[in-house]
Amino acid sequence: MKSIKKLNNGEHITIHLFGKEKDVEVFSTGDNQFDDSGNYKPAGFALSEEEIACLNWFIENVKIEDYIQEIAEYCNEQYDTMGDEPIEESDVENEINIFAIAINISKITQSTGGYVYPEISFFGDCKCDPELGICIGFRDKKFLGIDVQDWTL
Repeated sequence: MKSIKKLNNGEHITIHLFGKEKDVEVFSTGDNQFDDSGNYKPAGFALSEEEIACLNWFIENVKIEDYIQEIAEYCNEQYDTMGDEPIEESDVENEINIFAIAINISKITQSTGGYVYPEISFFGDCKCDPELGICIGFRDKKFLGIDVQDWTL
C-alpha cells in the first residue's frame, strides 16, 4: 500500500480487512479537530503531519486478522452478559463491520483514572453491541485493547 502524504478529515482510504479491500473513513478525534480558540474546525480540515505518520504506521503494520482471537473474546464477553451463544473466531469477519479509522493525537496524554485512550483505532459496528459498536485501539504502536466506540471519542 502506498504511503499517504496528505489527507483531510472525513476522507476515505482503501485498506485491507480480512483479505479484502475496503474503503474506510479516516477522522480525527484529537487536538487537531480544534482551532486556536478551542472551537471545532470546519469539516474537511487537513490531518496533521503527526496524524498522517500515525495513520501510515497503522495501515502498514496492523492487520485486523492478527486480532481475531481478541475480537472473538471481546464479543463473547458481551454475549455472555446477555445470555447469548458465543461466536467462534471464524465468525469474527461477519460479526464486525469496520467502517472507519479514528486518530486521537493529543498533547496531553489522554488518561483518566488509569483509563488510557487509543491514539489510533479501527472503528465500527458489532453485532454483539449494535448500540455502542466496537473500537480496536492502539497506542505507542502497540495493541491497547477493545472497547465500545466511545473509547476513542
